Amino acid sequence: MYFIYNLFIYFLFPLILPYLILKSIKRNGSLSGISERFGYYPDINTGNKKVLWIHAVSVGEVIASIPLVLELKSRYPDYSLIMSTVTEAGRATAINKIPFLNAVVYFPFDLHFSVKNAIDKIKPVVFVMLETEIWPNFLKGLNKRKIPAILINGRISDRSYKRYLSVRFFIKEVIKNISAFGMQSSADTERIITMGAVTERVVRTGNLKFEHEVRDVSSDTVKKLKGSLNITEDKDIIIAGSTHRGEDEEVIKAYLTISKAIRELPLLIIAPRHLDRLHEIEDILKRYNLSFIRKTMIKKGEALSKYPVILLDTIGELSTLYSIASVVFVGGSLVPVGGHNILEPALYKKPILFGPYMHNFKEIAEGFKNKKAAIEIPNSDEMAKEIINILSNPDIGKELGERGFSVVVENRGALKKSIKLIGRFL
Repeated sequence: MYFIYNLFIYFLFPLILPYLILKSIKRNGSLSGISERFGYYPDINTGNKKVLWIHAVSVGEVIASIPLVLELKSRYPDYSLIMSTVTEAGRATAINKIPFLNAVVYFPFDLHFSVKNAIDKIKPVVFVMLETEIWPNFLKGLNKRKIPAILINGRISDRSYKRYLSVRFFIKEVIKNISAFGMQSSADTERIITMGAVTERVVRTGNLKFEHEVRDVSSDTVKKLKGSLNITEDKDIIIAGSTHRGEDEEVIKAYLTISKAIRELPLLIIAPRHLDRLHEIEDILKRYNLSFIRKTMIKKGEALSKYPVILLDTIGELSTLYSIASVVFVGGSLVPVGGHNILEPALYKKPILFGPYMHNFKEIAEGFKNKKAAIEIPNSDEMAKEIINILSNPDIGKELGERGFSVVVENRGALKKSIKLIGRFL
């Protein structure tokens, strides 16, 4: 079956390579990302230490990995830590949020020579992958060199599960190369075993996304952050975080409704998941005659009264900006993307809204709804209605935030279990 898999990817790869090259040049102005994905990495300073390789696909996985990486750094100072990502945004987040990493590189294409180059260059003693990244040639390459591969914070979505079961006869062979599985939920645990994982290698460790440090932000800190954006202290702020195509217009329509119902016009901050969509959002705002400014264009001391909308055009700042929000809508959920992490605003005790498409965070979303700790909204009309209610009745928002924070605290424990699992191989 590996022969058929490789025949397929070697046939497909030349067709998509030109797109990948153009994308790399457009975003980076160079082919450095592409060369790394072929396993050609620059010199990496490991300090002659053994290497622990951590793989986090994109922004969400990188952020989830932070408590884990901090703990690994503390417990195993004699190891070098190298992180790989697939996306540019993930790479930037890793560099900005985890500065003590020995290196941040792009994960190799799952081609024999790319995999060989990457493993031979980095020479890990253990490979840790977050969530579910199953790359057959890479995992086989690790196993051939007797390098343990550990899945941490494992999750199998409904869609992925159906796909995996359709090729179970192959997937079963692939995941034999994984030494241990730390899964988020009981359902994830059952699914990976059904897919062929050896039961004795599978444990439920919980979700690392609950493990971030409690963020007790002082009023002075909030005041300074608002001041850096020229926002007055008493200004209500609506943040639409990690929005996708099809959501921005819904958010804007809701905002226009809110602006007619609230005496003091709140500020809207839109943070698109992908920054290459900024021009698209600007066009929508122009259609609705809403003035806006990009965050990086704000000048010190400039009054923002003429700009009711700020577009966040930087990577890695959204989680901090949640601290100044009066109410948060988490995107990827009004359109069938699967949602994004609602735990970041919950750590700041913020009232949270999300749409009906939260299948990538199904267990978390259900937990919040069961505790009445967040509000699910189906469209812009309901979004406007709930935000008006929260801004008009601050106690409602405060209670929502407190309940959301309690859900986070109640679900801790994944970090300790995940470290214990990894420690078996170090």
